[in-house]
Amino acid sequence: MLRRIWRLHFWVGLFAAPVLVVLACSGLVILYSQPLDALLNRHLLVVEQGPQTVPLDAQVATATQHADAGSTLEAVTPPDGPHASTRVDFSAADAKGYPQAEANVIQVFVDPYTGAYLGQRDQLSGLVGWANQLHRMFGNDGPHVQLPSLGHLINPSAYPESTIPVGIGNLWMELTATWILVLLGSGIYLWWPRAIEAAKPLLRVRWRAGGRVRWRDVHALTGVVVAVILICYILSGMTWTRYWGENWRAVTATVTPSTEIDAPSTPAKLGDYDRLGRRIAWAATDDPIYASQPAAGAARLSYNDIDRIAKDEHMVPGYSIFPPADTTQDGAVVYGSYTVVNRWPQRVSEQRTLYLNQFTGATITNATAAQDGALSRLTSFGIAMHMGNQMGWLTRISATVACLGVLLSAVTGLLMWWKRRPTGRSGLPGPASESTRANTPKKAMISVTVIAVVLGILFPVFGISLLVVLVAEAIISSRRPPPDHASLVTSTITSRSVEPSPE
Repeated sequence: MLRRIWRLHFWVGLFAAPVLVVLACSGLVILYSQPLDALLNRHLLVVEQGPQTVPLDAQVATATQHADAGSTLEAVTPPDGPHASTRVDFSAADAKGYPQAEANVIQVFVDPYTGAYLGQRDQLSGLVGWANQLHRMFGNDGPHVQLPSLGHLINPSAYPESTIPVGIGNLWMELTATWILVLLGSGIYLWWPRAIEAAKPLLRVRWRAGGRVRWRDVHALTGVVVAVILICYILSGMTWTRYWGENWRAVTATVTPSTEIDAPSTPAKLGDYDRLGRRIAWAATDDPIYASQPAAGAARLSYNDIDRIAKDEHMVPGYSIFPPADTTQDGAVVYGSYTVVNRWPQRVSEQRTLYLNQFTGATITNATAAQDGALSRLTSFGIAMHMGNQMGWLTRISATVACLGVLLSAVTGLLMWWKRRPTGRSGLPGPASESTRANTPKKAMISVTVIAVVLGILFPVFGISLLVVLVAEAIISSRRPPPDHASLVTSTITSRSVEPSPE
């Protein structure tokens, strides 16, 4: 069993290692995106503090003058500190939204003290933008496939579409993430203490042994230390995937529904404002945008007014203001509301959305994580841990250790293979011999099968890929000529010398 799990671990590692390296490198950039962004784009983000600020509406007007013709103002983010600029987001007239793509925005920056235009950038440009693109494997940008919607089966009225459009890149990410769980589980199994490997150290490295033994110890120790963190990261990251994540959203909304707020709403949802780099809290994506009741003779409030209310309500600095969007239903105008959301990423305690009447500034509702269902709050907690925000520097450090551990595991795994490969051969493990298959304990095979079936049910994309792998291996095995007794003995001896135990 040990030999067969080692072979599984090797081949899954060969498949998953490149993606793990990309995730680790891009994740490190995203983890420290704020200081990196401030360093690389200081001319856009950092300003000299002045005696007084220019009215926010004048700053928005300046940004609008420098935006492309036909673009739509999406959000205004007032400065989050005395040396920060004001950011105004615009979407291009021809910008594609979900499901065709992850809608991109143009960010225009203005000095709040002088009102001067500082410049603009594409949100997905630069080091941080590219890291976001790579980390999600370009999300829904590019070709799509239509996959069945579990939400439609559970609640057709809430999820009227029977399929979910899923980007090929996002689907590949979901598939690889589940195989990484297999990689971590098989790695823990190989590390686990057992009598047959009594000489194998568990929590130390045999530095003086040198060669493959040393790299094996570093690989095993690093892997087992970061495995628990990585499993949590994979599971929390899966909630963002376009397919499994959307189905999980439907499950959480059905099993532990959020508290409904009794107030008139518009056709829009808060998730319509979701953009990379300025995301809406996961649990709030399906929340409606509430309607404003018009006041006689009242005009729409200014951004200055909304900014003052947001500060009085103690919104977290760095919050964004979404302008109201009015719609027409059955010949009547439905007035939207100003929507103020706290900066993302955020702690669960900071999850908050303020809906303000666009004419009076009165609070229509104040939505926080307390109104979310238990599973939604748990998911939000996992996401906050994933982003390194929930427990401040503690989670930032653990995330950094996990990323560096992934890179070290990939390097040591490569060194182990290089040291153990026979001269003139690749050293890639072949299929188990007949004697190895015969000696595999039945209970162990049943346990592995049960685990595979459970994972295949929980993660259908993984289940389908596993079936494909098993069918392909069965076809290859059926075409392989059966060895005679003499060659079988030789093969077994060679296998024992070429395919050493994970020790």
